[in-house]
Amino acid sequence: MVQKSLTKTKQDKRIFIIETAAKVFAKYGFHKTLMQDISNEAQIGKGTIYEYFTTKEELFFSIYDHWMNDLEAIAQKRFDEAPDQIAKTEALRDTIIEFYESRANEAPLILEFWAHSLRTEEQLFLNRIRKVRRFFTNLGNSITNDLTKYGYFIPVEEESFTELESGISDGIFLLWLLNGQNFSLKKAFQFRQSVIGLGLLADDARTVVKSKLEGILSEGFLPTKEA
Repeated sequence: MVQKSLTKTKQDKRIFIIETAAKVFAKYGFHKTLMQDISNEAQIGKGTIYEYFTTKEELFFSIYDHWMNDLEAIAQKRFDEAPDQIAKTEALRDTIIEFYESRANEAPLILEFWAHSLRTEEQLFLNRIRKVRRFFTNLGNSITNDLTKYGYFIPVEEESFTELESGISDGIFLLWLLNGQNFSLKKAFQFRQSVIGLGLLADDARTVVKSKLEGILSEGFLPTKEA
């Protein structure tokens, strides 16, 4: 019983270091951040950090890995509990939106993870990014397969479609950041779904939802410019 309590305490401290480091890395960037900066922010000794992470890069990676583990767990749970394919689509969309919005203050760090994965010799970063993309692609493939199988979608090569959708999602996130987060991510994602839906929906399905999707498209998602 005592050992279990100690294990939990150690895990809590590890997560505290990760979350604190994320704030510091987001503020200064990976290369300019010193372990002493993280130590100062966390108000713990630098030696304590090294008990959990042997290098700055290992700590940097652990932030992304921790975030993605949480994201994947939440997405899988909501996907499994959703009653149909449309609900599963919305569950995945909303999970990703919530993740981006909850990490808005640390958004530059997400972009730095992507950039770091392409320039470091440590393959852990690129492999982890590919792993999370594969996770969502597999779920997307499952949804697309069923929507095509039951006649809601016209035939489409699933892998190409879900990879493209993933890229568009990343692009929306980047646009959101560059625009100062001045539009609703949910509206932007719904706009994307409407564009794709009108292109892929079979005739019968299109008839049912056409007016709703056209309404979303005509409204757009960018803030109205004042006269």
